[in-house]
Parts: sequence; structure tokens; C-alpha cells
Amino acid sequence: MIRILLIVFSVFILLSGCASSSLYSSSISDKKNNLIEKLNPPESFTSRDLKIVAIGDSLTAGVGDESKQGGYIGMVKKMLERETGLKEVTLSNFGIRGHKTDDLLKKLSNEEVISRVKEADIIVMTIGANDIMEVVRGNILSLDFEPFRNEKKNYEDRFSDILSTIRKHNTEAQIVYVGLYNPFKLMLPELTEIDIIIEEWNNSSQRLIQADPNSNYVPVDDFFSRESVDKLLYKDEFHPNKLGYSLMADRVFNAIKNEEINYLSSE
Repeated sequence: MIRILLIVFSVFILLSGCASSSLYSSSISDKKNNLIEKLNPPESFTSRDLKIVAIGDSLTAGVGDESKQGGYIGMVKKMLERETGLKEVTLSNFGIRGHKTDDLLKKLSNEEVISRVKEADIIVMTIGANDIMEVVRGNILSLDFEPFRNEKKNYEDRFSDILSTIRKHNTEAQIVYVGLYNPFKLMLPELTEIDIIIEEWNNSSQRLIQADPNSNYVPVDDFFSRESVDKLLYKDEFHPNKLGYSLMADRVFNAIKNEEINYLSSE
């Protein structure tokens, strides 16, 4: 009788051990599967393409970038490709040297530009410096605040039309506007009034940009207002050099990246 009880007890212990081993193996297997899922997220998260359209003047065209990276926007493209893990980042750059706000409005009526704007996830632009330059040229012998402030009203109207035109073709893209800096800091250092003019025009642009919930104003005038501004400018003493563009690129990239993180996390 005792022998039978010992046999039954031994069998019970053996079966219990097998059951525990099975549960342990199952637990290990579940953890392994969970890890594989985390290491291999859904394809939709990692395979998204990002389409950028750049519009505006010589800064968007990259004039002065000795490294031939395409100025700030070319650098931003490389930073996005390196940092975000997106499948592909495509850039359509329509920046043209010398363009003013009225030129950009005409450019936005071009069929190719319209097509790219419609498909864009992000639209980046620099505009306004040549509008100010035109006022300087027209009033070089008697520069004061009045002609700049009169033209600022026209600039605001055209800037507003630019934003409206973009939104007519694309209601969802993130718009990033890179603000103005004083391009005459080295050429005409005695014109300290230009700093005030730049600030006033930037305030107008910022106000119009911030009225759109999916737009960002990126200031850069603080870079070029320092005593070491000569280290940030190209040999023409007007456009940024590689270092100047890289500082601009950092801020534009951060503005874009913050929005993209919010976008991806909501998918």
C-alpha cells in the first residue's frame, strides 16, 4: 500500500514539473514574440515618405553655400534622412535669386509648382529680403523709416496672399517661414535703422504665420546681429555661408521634427 502511494506521489511530482516547464516555456515564447513585434514595427510607421517643397528667394536657392549642399534646405533634407528613419525624403526646390513677394505669387501660379505644393507634407520658404532691398535702392539718398513702413503694408498684403494661395492648394501641409535678418550689417553698418525695419517686418510675418495653426515662424535674425556676423556671411557680405546656413538649418529642422513627431505618434 505504501509502495503504491509512493508511486502515485512520484507521478504527481513529475506531471507538476512538466506543467511548470510548459508554462515557463510559454512565458518565454510570449516575451520573445513581443520583442520581435517591437523590433519590427508596422511597415506603415517606417515606410512613410516625406515630401518637401521649398519656395522663395536666394536663401532657399542656397546662394553662398560653399559646400554645395543646397543651403539650409539641402542641409535640412539630409538631417531628416539621417534622424527620422523615414523611407524617403524628397525635396522640390523652387527658390530663385532676386525673388520678391510679387515674384513668388507669380511662381505659385506655375502648374509644376502647384502640382508639387498639392502633394507636399512640408512647405518651407524665405521671402521679403529683396522687397526691403528694393526700398533701399529707391531711397538710397534719403533713407528713413517712412518708405519702409509704407511698403510694409503692401508686403503684408502680398505675404497674406502667398499663404492663402498655398492653403488653396494644400490645407494640411506644415508651412515653415524663415524670418529675415539684416543683410546690410557689414555693407552699411551706419544704417542702424535697418535693424528696426527688419524687426517690424518680421513681426508682421510672424503675426500672419501664427494665424495659421499648422505654420511655424523660424527666427534667424539673432544669428546675424552678433559682432561675429562676418563669420556667418559669404564673401559677398550679403548671403549666408556654410556656417550661416547650418545655423538656419538647425532651427528649421527642429521646427519640422517637432511637428513630425506629433504627426507620427497620432497615426
